[in-house]
Amino acid sequence: MVLRVNALALAGLMLAACGDGPATPPPAAPYADPGFIAAGNVRLHYALTLTTDLAPTIARSYDILQRRNLALLTIALVPAGAIDARRIAATELQVVAATLLGDRTPLPLRRFDEVGGPTYLATVTVRHREPITIEIRARVAAGGPEITTRWTREFHLE
Repeated sequence: MVLRVNALALAGLMLAACGDGPATPPPAAPYADPGFIAAGNVRLHYALTLTTDLAPTIARSYDILQRRNLALLTIALVPAGAIDARRIAATELQVVAATLLGDRTPLPLRRFDEVGGPTYLATVTVRHREPITIEIRARVAAGGPEITTRWTREFHLE
């Protein structure tokens, strides 16, 4: 009798194992950050890009070392609603990179005065599949409104 019960249990397990495999998980949502934030009459544009994704001539022109685990943060301030407007200089601009472990690192910014106005650049070390949060605080006039943004990116380096 025990043999029959074991045989039936084994047959039931084999039948349960038949059929379709587990469903494929849905694809990850695409990265959909707009790349800017507006406050009052100013729009702050930002981008975080792996340095290996830059054209070598562009990287050299800004004296950027291209490494697999190094990202470039680019910041520009422009008048909100204006098309092809000159970039605005910031009177205050602070950037912090934060990790999941709570490590907060202020990022030193370099200002590049170009034909269209100033652009601010900083580099940050990133890790494979480890989210990094960037916090930006800016003002374009002393005592003026503060523009703040906080967003998180994750890079797949392999």
